[in-house]
Amino acid sequence: MNDEPYVLVLFYSAGGRTEEMARNVVRGVDLVEGIHACLRTVPNVTTGMDPDQVESTEEGALFCSLNDLEKCSGLVLGSPTRFGNMAAPLKYFIDQSSTL
Repeated sequence: MNDEPYVLVLFYSAGGRTEEMARNVVRGVDLVEGIHACLRTVPNVTTGMDPDQVESTEEGALFCSLNDLEKCSGLVLGSPTRFGNMAAPLKYFIDQSSTL
């Protein structure tokens, strides 16, 4: 990531619909002059998670780092919901960002 301002589009998608919406948000942000979008996702939550172990999904979507979050000029979050709450993987990532 260079020093240009960017909007971080951070999502978790179990079935692909939230990812599709996130990609549409990226296209919209990229139409605005002077700012670009950065698309990131989060890994699934597992019992033996090591956040430094995995860098991207099999499809190539990059996992978000705390540096991505810290340096962004704007933030868009996308998540499926269950009982009115965001998906556990996205909540886990946000909970890990309390140092920021």
